[in-house]
Order: sequence, then C-alpha cells, then structure tokens
Amino acid sequence: MVIASNNRVGMFAILCKCISLGTSNFKMKNIYRNIFFCLSLAMISLLLPNISFATVRPPKNPKSAKGCAICHYRWVDTFFIDGKGSDLVAYQPEKVVATPAMCLSCHDGSVMDSRVRVNNDYGHKTNMPPPAGIKIPKIFPLDEKGKVQCATCHTAHGVPSGEDTETTIFMRTSNKDSAMCRMCHDNMDGGLEAGHHPLGDVQKQIPVKLVELGAAVGGRKNQIICETCHIAHGSPYAGFLIDSPGDSAFCLDCHNDKDNFTPAGEKNPTHVINVFPRKAKVPQDLIKKGAKLGYKGVITCQTCHKVHNNKIERQLLVIKKDKKSALCLTCHSDKQYLADTKHNLVHSAPTEKNLQGQTVAQAGVCSACHLPHGAARTLSGKKDYTTRQCMSCHGLGKISEKVNLSAKNHPLMVNPFNKEEKDGALKVTDVKKSKLRLPLFSKLGLQDQNGQMTCATCHDPHGAQADSIKKIAQKSAQGYKATFFLREQAPDICAECHGSKFSIANSKHDLVKVRPESKNILNQIPSEAGLCGSCHSVHGGHEDFLWAREITMQDGGIPQGLCMSCHREKGIAGEKAIKNYSHRINISPFDKGLDTTLPLFENNGKISKNGVMACRTCHDPHRWNPLKTFDGDHYDTEGNSQNSFLRLENSPSPKLCANCHPDKAYLEKTDHDLRVTAPFSKNISGQTPAESGVCGACHLVHNSKNQIMLWARDFGAGSSPMEMMCNSCHREDGSAKNKTPEISSHPEDKLIINIGRNNKERPDFFPIFDKTSGKLITVGNISCPSCHNAHQWNSRIPAKGQGIDVEGNATNSFLRSQALSALCIDCHGPEALLRIKYFHDPDKRTNK
Repeated sequence: MVIASNNRVGMFAILCKCISLGTSNFKMKNIYRNIFFCLSLAMISLLLPNISFATVRPPKNPKSAKGCAICHYRWVDTFFIDGKGSDLVAYQPEKVVATPAMCLSCHDGSVMDSRVRVNNDYGHKTNMPPPAGIKIPKIFPLDEKGKVQCATCHTAHGVPSGEDTETTIFMRTSNKDSAMCRMCHDNMDGGLEAGHHPLGDVQKQIPVKLVELGAAVGGRKNQIICETCHIAHGSPYAGFLIDSPGDSAFCLDCHNDKDNFTPAGEKNPTHVINVFPRKAKVPQDLIKKGAKLGYKGVITCQTCHKVHNNKIERQLLVIKKDKKSALCLTCHSDKQYLADTKHNLVHSAPTEKNLQGQTVAQAGVCSACHLPHGAARTLSGKKDYTTRQCMSCHGLGKISEKVNLSAKNHPLMVNPFNKEEKDGALKVTDVKKSKLRLPLFSKLGLQDQNGQMTCATCHDPHGAQADSIKKIAQKSAQGYKATFFLREQAPDICAECHGSKFSIANSKHDLVKVRPESKNILNQIPSEAGLCGSCHSVHGGHEDFLWAREITMQDGGIPQGLCMSCHREKGIAGEKAIKNYSHRINISPFDKGLDTTLPLFENNGKISKNGVMACRTCHDPHRWNPLKTFDGDHYDTEGNSQNSFLRLENSPSPKLCANCHPDKAYLEKTDHDLRVTAPFSKNISGQTPAESGVCGACHLVHNSKNQIMLWARDFGAGSSPMEMMCNSCHREDGSAKNKTPEISSHPEDKLIINIGRNNKERPDFFPIFDKTSGKLITVGNISCPSCHNAHQWNSRIPAKGQGIDVEGNATNSFLRSQALSALCIDCHGPEALLRIKYFHDPDKRTNK
C-alpha cells in the first residue's frame, strides 16, 4: 500500500472520521478502538519512512484542537493557518459558520449534553438577525442569511494562542472581562453616565451565592462584568439573568441593604418591594418609560429603576427627580394633599434637614420623612415602627414638640378585636373585623388586618381625606391647611372601635348640647373638642381614661373623680351634684356578704373583680337608656329609674338594685310595692313610684336628707328611726293609712336580748335596732322591723307578689317568722304566737 506523503494526513483524517461514526454500543466501541489502534499503527508505519525527525516542525498553534479533525478536517492547521488546501480538499478562504444542528451533533449528549441549556432555558438568541442598532464586528461571522448562529461567537478550531488564552478556547476572540459582550453590545456599556448599571470595580464583595449560580467575576477583586449578571446559556430567567428579577431577589443579592428587612428580621426604612400596591397605582405612562412589575403585579426594584439604556436619570430612575418628589407622587397620587398641610415642612419647618442633610426644598416634599433606600429621620424607642416615625417629630425636643405625643395617649399596640371591655355583666367587643375601616399594622409598620393599633390607625400623615372631603380644613395665613390628619372626622372615628359608647350623642352627657360654653383641660369648648373630646383627650389627657377634665382628690380619686369633675357644686353639672347622703361607694360588696355582676373598680379606675363600688358600678356614662342603644334626643329630658345612664333598668322591675340585693327584690308586686298600693304617692324628690322605681319609693340612691337607709319619705312618729320609717306610710295621713296600727310599740322598759337569734341566716332571726343609728345590736327595744321584713310578704315563700293589694294574716303580712322557736316564746311561753296575732290590738293586748 503506497500513499503519497502529502495525502497521508488527509487519509488519516478520513480514517479517523469513519471510525468515529461507529455505534454507541459498548461492545462495538471496544471493537472500534481495537481497529483504530491497529490501523493507527499501520498508518504510522507508512508515514515514518518518509519523515525526517530533523525536519519535523512544531505546530504553529499548539492550542489548535487537532482532535477536531476527526469531524472537521478543514480546520486542521494546513487549511486554517497555512491557508492552503490538500490533495483531497481544496482550500476555502471564506469563514464558514456552522449551523446549530452541527453543534448539537455533539452537544446532544453523544459527547456533551447541553440540551437543557440550549433548548429549555433562556440563552443568547440564535438563528435570527442581529437586533436593529447592533453592529456585529467582522470577527464574528453570520451565516449565509445574515443570522446569528452558535458559531458566530464560538469556534472550536484554530483560535490563535497568546494572552488570555484561557478565555479564548472555543471563542473567536478573548472574552476577558466580558470583552466579547461589549464588542457587539457597546450600547450597554458606559456605566451610569450612559444610563447603565455600572461595570468595573466596586466596594462590595460579589456575593458567593451569585458565583455558585454561575456568575463570572472580572480579573480584579470585586470587578463587575457583563457575565456577573448575565449568562449566555442556561439561565432560567428572562434577560439571561443569573437570579430572578421578578421578586427583586437578583438586585437584593448585591444590594441587600435595600431589602425591607434586615437578616435579623428588623424593618429597614426602605420602600416596600414584592407587595401588591393597594392604594398606590403604577400608571401606564411609567410602564412605557421602562417601569416593570413583578409576578402578579407586585412592586419590584425595576418598578422604579431601569438598569439599561436609561436616558432619564443618572440613578437609573424611570422618571426624572425634581424638588416636588415627582417620582413618589406619580404612583402615590393620593398623597398630593400633603403639599398644602403642616406636614409639608416647606410651611412648618423650612430649615429642617433629613439625615442626608437636605431640606424639603432641596429634595422634595416626601424627603422629610421618607427616603427610598434609607431612613430620613432618626427613630428611637422600642414602639412599633409607625409610632416611632411619628415620634421622630412629635417627641420632646423635636421639631413638632408643640404637638407632643410623649405624654399619656390613646393605647397603642393593642388589637381592638381581642380587647374586651368588661362593663358590668357584659363583655363588649364593639367592632367586627369586616366592618373596621381603619387600618391596623404589624410591628414592622405593614398594614395587617390582624395587626395592632398605631398612630397611623387614626391619623393619615399625608393629609386626611376626611378633611378634604368634608371641607373643614381651611387654608391659613401661613399657607397650609389646618387639620388633625384624621382618617375620619370625630366623633365618627371614635365610633369605629367604640360603637357602644356612641349612644352618648344627644344625651345629657353630650356637652355640645347641654354645656356648649364649658371647656376641657385643653381649653377647648365642646364644639371644638367634639362629642368624645369634651371628656377624653386622645393626646395629653390625664393618665387614666385620658380624662380631659379636672380631677381633684377631694372628689374621691380616680374612680369617683371622673364623675365628680362635673357632678359637684361648682361643676358644670352642679344641679346634679352628689351631696348629702348617697349610696355608699369605695366599699366591697363581697365584704358585706353581697354578690354582684356589676363592675367594681381599683383605685386607678380599672375594672377588677376584687375592686370596690364606684359611680360607674351602677351608671354607664355613655348610654342613657340601658334597654336602647339609641334613644333619640333626650338631652333636656329629666331622668328616672328607667334611664339616667343606669347599667340595668330599675323600673318596672328593680333589676339594678336586685343585682346586689336580690333578697329585697321579693318586694316587687306586693303590698309594699307602692305602684300597686299607692301609685300616686311621691317621695321627697317628688317622684311617683313609677318614676322612682320600686326601691326608689322608699330609698334614695343620691342626695337623701336622711342618712339611715337613705330614706326617701318623710318620717312618721316613733321612738326610733326604724318605727319612724314604717310610720311614714302607716299613719293617718300616710299612703297606708288604712293599715295604721293603734299601738305598735313593745313596752320600752322591757329590754330584749337576741343573742343566738341575731344571725340573718337563721329561720328565727329576730333583729334589734339601735334607737339612734338604726344599726343592729344585741340588747335593745323591739321595733317594727324586728318582727316584720318589709321586703318579703311570706317568710316561707321567697317570691314576688301578684300585683294586687292582698289582706294579710298571721302567716304572711311581711312577718319574719312563725316558728315555734320565736324569741317571744322565751318570755311569753307557748301563748306567744297568740300574742303576736293581737300585738297591734290595744284591747286584746291588755285583756287578761
């Protein structure tokens, strides 16, 4: 076999090519390897006699992958470097761009599996002409149709060796620091000055995460190149990006100080990202300028920043900045009302500077409180984020300390849905989640339906829409609108959470109607303070209950002082002043053996099961009628036992009194219920039984002239207060004149000792009362209530009456006991029961 030496190389290439086309079967591969080995030896033996070792020249391009001649023999040095053909193949001077199919003949898995990177994920576009405006250098050939193909950038053959060789293999030229990218995409180079994300050296270290994802770095330390952000093949994200831009993750990989939260979970003072805008709206004009939204329309970094070809703003913003915070107000158009208020520091503090040392005139109206990527003011304290923002101006020593929020204020960081106000027997939760229109916030300052109350729950610092809609905010001479920045006007805003208190409107506690000239501690008249503000000051009131009126210790401290601040002789409710003798307060009913479901209070005025009685035990100052939430206009109506801010009605049934004194409620509808037996009679306050209630006919809760039993009627004759009270009615000119006994006293010289029978729990209870004080004693004279229990018709049947006037007998008639062990037997023997029957009959009483 004789072959010309100049053809042997070509023959060798053809032979290798034929062998490489063998099957991928493992056994067949071994066979082909053996054949290849034998034939190689044969070919070498043919070549050796014609080659002189002295004349062998090293290849001009040691890096040239001659092994590729197995497939592409045209790219051997003879053709590519020497520029001449062979006996088998003519020289082709024009560069040939391989089709993607040729590349994939190896990258389909037979040599290397690149299908996922090429086919499934995002990568550099191929088989299409270059985009308009991009000029492709001649070193990067297009195919015969002028389209970009794999081989436009890549070539596996004949690349000259030299500097940066390691970045040149399989590339048509050196790609050091993404040089090839910039050769075609020169319109993406130039940094901020040209409207692009900067390239080159940076201070921050390129995150390890990006490197692990495939990011390339430049030759210098922390050098950003194109391939730090983009990967030409195999990116799972649009734009050939290393990480996801849709949730701002890619930007935050490097700019983690711009994240909403620190690694520890603390709130960063930055513009929110990855949230759907609820009130703000990104206009279409901004999107046309390059603004992008993330998945499902969430705000991302690229909503405000355009990182390439940004001709608008050097900071890569999608709108040019100006002194009016135009970019902010483009999306937050509802905040434009702020410009005419005191919160525009141009009006109220023009020289105040934010943490960047800029005034509002320099940086825009929003810049006083907000910067997109940092704090505008120094926040201090451990309260919620939004409150700390407010306190940065409204704290002591701050620019708005005139409206100081450091004093006692409305509770913050509480959830209105979880807070139960235990008013008496009721547990009141006034508001439902679905009806609350005021926003709640998390500790991080984000709106959260299950969050807590902050300053921003009631106040809209950007200018309350309630002010603008209702047109109550008038522009002042200083050039801004006077407003409290409330989200709703008072008292409607109070009713959002405190709906049960809102029935105070148009009642006698509505000072706008009854005392329009009075002033609270802030020197405001009711029309200025509002329905609630006359008594409560949300900011700067007394520590307890945010009380807006003067409290003195003479009024009995906090529990009573709230009411007594008006209900005293020199108070604005002086005609209803609490004086003389009234129901006892500051005592524990449990210490007196009584039980109640009405609220009791601690010294600080807070409700407590172990507290004492106060005015608010029986009265609900916010509700005129206990049975009706709203009862019409009644600010000029005289109250009675059915209303008067009582927690429970006391007429026609004495429910309020019975709550503590249930054993006295058996009086109802008996002969001692004056509604039944004397409906037209009046007590010393001029009230009929229907007006005063069953109990009020005989006892005055407030302002009785009589200390004993707070007696509400004129006393009758008698040797002791107890007899005098009974004789108020049981006398010739009394309401029970037909039941006036001719004789009613036990001989005064006969003192009685009731030891053993002075226990209320015993069935033979027989009380003895002091003639002066009316208190229980163990030695003394018999009086009317010794034998009679005025509150229970039948001692054996604890029940109410039938509502009719019933003729009594010796078994009822309000007698305490008919027991054989009655105290009378001790002196009178068994005939004592007969003597009891004739006790009030003077003839039979003395008949021997």
